[in-house]
Amino acid sequence: MPFGPSILQLPRVDLSVRRNSKHPWIYRKMCRPADHAPGSLVEVFDREGRFAGRGIYNRKSQIAVRLLTEDPGQPLDDHFFDAALERAVRFRREELVLDRVTDAYRVVNSEGDGLSGLIVDRFAGFLVVQLHSAGWYRMLKWLLPALSRRFGGATVLVKADRAAEAHEGFHVRDFVAEKLGDAKLRTIVHENGLRFQVDLRHGHKTGFFCDQREHRKRVRGLAEGKRVLDGCTYTGGFALNAALGGAAEVTAVDLDEKAVVVAKENAQLNQLSANFIHADLFDFLRAANSRGQNFDLIILDPPKFASGRDEVHSGLKRYEDLNSLAARALVKGGTLVTCSCSGAVSETRFREAVLQGGRRVGVQLHLASSDGEPPDHVLKPEFPEGRYLKVLTLTRTG
Repeated sequence: MPFGPSILQLPRVDLSVRRNSKHPWIYRKMCRPADHAPGSLVEVFDREGRFAGRGIYNRKSQIAVRLLTEDPGQPLDDHFFDAALERAVRFRREELVLDRVTDAYRVVNSEGDGLSGLIVDRFAGFLVVQLHSAGWYRMLKWLLPALSRRFGGATVLVKADRAAEAHEGFHVRDFVAEKLGDAKLRTIVHENGLRFQVDLRHGHKTGFFCDQREHRKRVRGLAEGKRVLDGCTYTGGFALNAALGGAAEVTAVDLDEKAVVVAKENAQLNQLSANFIHADLFDFLRAANSRGQNFDLIILDPPKFASGRDEVHSGLKRYEDLNSLAARALVKGGTLVTCSCSGAVSETRFREAVLQGGRRVGVQLHLASSDGEPPDHVLKPEFPEGRYLKVLTLTRTG
């Protein structure tokens, strides 16, 4: 068994509260003290002694229990984990049929696929695992070959951000990545007729932002004959889709110098033209506004401006400032596609920050559509935290 003892041997965690929610997280303050090893599988019972579920326990984390099942008849055994992984893979392949349009997509989306704390992305012949739980760290010896088998012997890499390691009490050392070295940890993925280089060792997050796939394609359809600005272009995703869509001119800006180099290489790879600029987007837009440079279509996809609740106020101010600058640079009748990946910021507050940014400079913006994650980033209604991506499309009407 990959994770440890059978259903009859699982250690017990008792709650100090009544459980009235289907949310998959149970916080430490809700649990009575227990001394089980971090990452252990446990059975959970509420204050009245009623069965609440089975999941991964970590007394070191604020998220003390990540529930995997609330079915009392469902053991957390080999069959459970193998079946959950198989369902996730089949959904992408057989229902979404993603392999027809791309070889870069989300294979496992944590709570959305009932596997809380586990993210898996596919990039051609590689799979990148991102861990958010000590439990999945303990399960790697089972998980890595199980994933590789389902993707024709794909190379599986493991990552975890420092915050997750600190909160959960584990440390990832990816021996496969170390053995392969930087040169062999770059690959080329295909997405809707375009090719992109992906740096699997040093790229942001898992190496490529699969969650913007549908929005990149939509921008392609908006770009014909337009002067386009791709703000925070990273490796050129929106910019090259705009160029392929027949944009009259594409300008793409990013503060990451290495990303700009890769973006230029991606343009050459696809035989497309764009003007890639290494600059701070705020500074670029201020300069564009001062010289009267305008655009017909602007895409803003900045990094996370608010990582937690304590950063929401400052993050909203930055979103307002950035969209204010972009609104000034947008021609009347032009389109603004503006994004936020800050999960702590609600769609309502993000939308108001964008609209306020326009009002500050006397620009009237009309909201045309509001979107989010693509379907491979499976969402569950009982887990609103999974809704992190906000993509607003607005038209300048005045």
